[in-house]
Amino acid sequence: MKILVPVDFSEITNSVIRLAKRIAEANDAEVILFHTVSPAFYIPYPESISVEIVDLKLLEDIERKTKREAEEKMEGLVEALKPVKGRYIVEVGDARESILEAEEREDVDLVIMASHSKGLVEKVLIGSTAEKVARHSIKPILILKGKEIETPENIVVAYDFSETSEKALYFTIDIFGAFKPHVTLLHIEEDIDLPIVEEVKESVLKKYSEEKKKYLGDLAQKIASQGIEVSLVIRKDKDPAESIVRYVKENERMDLLVIGSKGLSGLKRIILGSTSSDVFRKVEKPVLIYKEGKRK
Repeated sequence: MKILVPVDFSEITNSVIRLAKRIAEANDAEVILFHTVSPAFYIPYPESISVEIVDLKLLEDIERKTKREAEEKMEGLVEALKPVKGRYIVEVGDARESILEAEEREDVDLVIMASHSKGLVEKVLIGSTAEKVARHSIKPILILKGKEIETPENIVVAYDFSETSEKALYFTIDIFGAFKPHVTLLHIEEDIDLPIVEEVKESVLKKYSEEKKKYLGDLAQKIASQGIEVSLVIRKDKDPAESIVRYVKENERMDLLVIGSKGLSGLKRIILGSTSSDVFRKVEKPVLIYKEGKRK
């Protein structure tokens, strides 16, 4: 197993490293630390403006020095990961694009990174690197936000009976099962508008609801057989995203929210696309977005 951990040496870096180390220890994984150095000169300029060769040399020297300083810091972080197997990569370029290229090139199993709090204007103008990476990533990505977690004890998995949400659940059990967390399966039951008479409609919906509850119960038992405590929460709401966000806000003891996403090709299904992005932006808790898509 390989875990990619983008770091920016900010105050939250140590929290991300500690989480990655705990997960790596439990899964015998390799941790790849990744840092992007911004180009020393990347603003386009008209050809009529002359840039002296000495100026370009100076910019190259600054870029080289900045990269070396980053490598020295990364060496210290790799040392802090021991006994976990770790290595680092430092590249020059756009952070978002570099991370997305690295996750695919290194064929990692999980990406762990932090999301920084931003003001409203900044969010509107540029968003966050974490949000942009989460939107376009083709790998499962855990975004640390709102609180630090070293060992997630209470995990909520948003479940909608899709194949992706089921895979997200089992991925969560595989990654965090060694910690024996309490897992809550959260299902938001939407109103279904069936073009049939009310008497028949009520009977059909009741049967449908009973079948879902039975399936969830069997699923919970299967997970519990692995020594993991499981609970079920079913809510009725016409807006799944808002319902998930409200549930997270109501449960302060929750350490991690897991949601499934089909990535770039799944923007038309509940939980499988736009809902995951909407939830990620609004919750102030760590979020694991499970993906298994292919970049187009």
